Amino acid sequence: MIWAVLIGNTRAVAALIEGPVIHRRQIVLTDSLRKIQPALAWAKRIRKLRGTQGIIVASVVPPVDPIIRRAVENHFGYQPLFVSSKSMLGIKIKVKKPSQVGADRLANAVAAKMIYGAPAIVVDYGTGTTFDVIDKSGAYCGGAILPGIGISLRALHDFTAKIPNIKFKRVRFAIGKTTEEAVRSGIYHGALGTTRELLFQIRKELGASAPSVATGGWCRVFEKSNLFQNIEPDLTLKGLSLIWQNHRA
Repeated sequence: MIWAVLIGNTRAVAALIEGPVIHRRQIVLTDSLRKIQPALAWAKRIRKLRGTQGIIVASVVPPVDPIIRRAVENHFGYQPLFVSSKSMLGIKIKVKKPSQVGADRLANAVAAKMIYGAPAIVVDYGTGTTFDVIDKSGAYCGGAILPGIGISLRALHDFTAKIPNIKFKRVRFAIGKTTEEAVRSGIYHGALGTTRELLFQIRKELGASAPSVATGGWCRVFEKSNLFQNIEPDLTLKGLSLIWQNHRA
């Protein structure tokens, strides 16, 4: 078993994982790991479980990385493996600047290829919404990035005078009868339309009807959208487990 750690812009998820099976997880706010003492306490909590072989980390928040390294080394006695484009991914990266590709996107691509085959498209509904594409040869070839659902809701609240903080959920109707309903409609149906158009354009450029998989914190909202062949909230963590296996091999 290993600890697979996904440090996102909003949350940090640590999953005790064995192959594709997640036995337990701990979730904290990423901001709580920006200082050494809370990070040391976090590492101490996950260290209580014995029998783990190591820790692999996908981080999209660079300022947190040295703090996590120090905290893990302090309590585990070794350095965590941080995923980057130079890691033993098991797939080729065919983009202009591989070092700019987020570790979470690389893990998504690895998992999609190994679990669903190639070509494939991953849509990750996190703080930002990302589209990651595996081409017919099985290589990661890029994708698209746009503001996520949470960012969009927060922007409407922060930059307008009358729109309140609204809890997002799937809605049936496009015509909202209140401000809250109108915002939920705009965000939900807007996300559907954006996803549908990007999937169409990506498949057109690939020249193949690539299956799509949704992941990320908001992915369950789109279960009944008929846009995805698979919904897998833990795709990134499973990708980290696969990358760990590549390094061990």
